[in-house]
Amino acid sequence: MQRQELQKIAEGREAEMFAWEEGTILRLLRDPEAQQRNEWQAAAIEAAGSSGVRVPAVYGSKTVMGRPGLIMERIEGTDLLTLIGRRPWTVFRAGRISGEAHAKLHEAKAPETVPDLKTKLRARIQSAGVLPKQIEEFALEVLEGLPAGDALCHGDFHPGNIMMAGATPVLIDWTGAMRGDPTADVARTRLMLRIGEPAPGTSLALRVMARFGRRILVSLYLRSYRRRRPLDMTEVARWEIPVAAARLADGIEEETPSLISLLEEEYGRTG
Repeated sequence: MQRQELQKIAEGREAEMFAWEEGTILRLLRDPEAQQRNEWQAAAIEAAGSSGVRVPAVYGSKTVMGRPGLIMERIEGTDLLTLIGRRPWTVFRAGRISGEAHAKLHEAKAPETVPDLKTKLRARIQSAGVLPKQIEEFALEVLEGLPAGDALCHGDFHPGNIMMAGATPVLIDWTGAMRGDPTADVARTRLMLRIGEPAPGTSLALRVMARFGRRILVSLYLRSYRRRRPLDMTEVARWEIPVAAARLADGIEEETPSLISLLEEEYGRTG
């Protein structure tokens, strides 16, 4: 398939999805130097699938326009975030499905080839470059005192990365997969549901819904998760500190004030 024939069908901050051969898509990373991330992604998808989590099949890798990509099963369906935007009352079902799917994922053990969560967070905190030194050191100190782990963590779990293929949720976008404490993965999801900005190309309806439906979605997600797995909310709050500091490395300007405000408030409590 030639470059001019590529038909974009979806996109996110890190990748673009193009129609490929019948029943497949090409998920092409934006960063030409990110080939290793595709290898991690494929390993995480295999581990999740082997544990009973519904994920897209991976058929191979492909470099197009100098950018690394994976040829993957095309999931025919709609993501939960889009469904909420179209029918806001489905936020209740979306919260339940999100919590159940995330808890089920965390029963899987991560392969050794997937990056260590604490190591990755530490590097991202140190590279963010926008925090006062004392708050950066505070976030790193909190991170150091948190547990490691070997669970498979998605790294970017939210309703936009849950496709509904009929009644079955399919978890997509595994480029952020890590090996670590599942509570950290929950902390990131809770943080993003509260303050995260929608990806480029998100419709106005979804942006409006994101602002008004956050609290309901967070509550339902956590309640559903805890029905399947134990969850210490004190530990979730502790993990949120290094997770928020690491998120600043993404350089999303709309989120920066909220993230810094959260970190300053937590730092102030220790003073």
